[in-house]
Amino acid sequence: MKVNVDLRLKDIPGQLVGALEPISANDGNIRGVVHHHDDRVGGRIAVNVTFEVRSEHALNKILEVWRKREVDVAKIDSFFETFPIQYLIVGSIPTKELESITKALESMENVAFIEVRYTGSANSSSRAALVTGKASKKETIASLDQFFKQRSEKHDYILIRGLD
Repeated sequence: MKVNVDLRLKDIPGQLVGALEPISANDGNIRGVVHHHDDRVGGRIAVNVTFEVRSEHALNKILEVWRKREVDVAKIDSFFETFPIQYLIVGSIPTKELESITKALESMENVAFIEVRYTGSANSSSRAALVTGKASKKETIASLDQFFKQRSEKHDYILIRGLD
């Protein structure tokens, strides 16, 4: 997980090192530090730190050390890695089938979000549907591949995966 945090440190020697040390102690990887020595808020110096940790548990341990050391956490954002989902299906796709696909995807574990766009014509039952989104686990992609493969074989759609 990638974390970006705005800290407010006391303006005394050793505070920056004391704030960074718990990240390393919990197997974190510091990606960037911006020390705003001239930016003082409430008598404290602003520092922005971007780092990676393996788990939410490790992040919580870091936050606990900061609390004990009286490091003010002004803002924290964490970003979990996601994996792109892209499928294009083409064929005679009834509207109910698109609704069924959407509901099935919404109920799947580790599908962070999806978007379904489709085109069609009043004169034809042929449609194209583009399904995009994000999965929160790489293993989910294999499940999605199987899901779309089975659907396309059952309903005789053309399936194209990963348009990037």
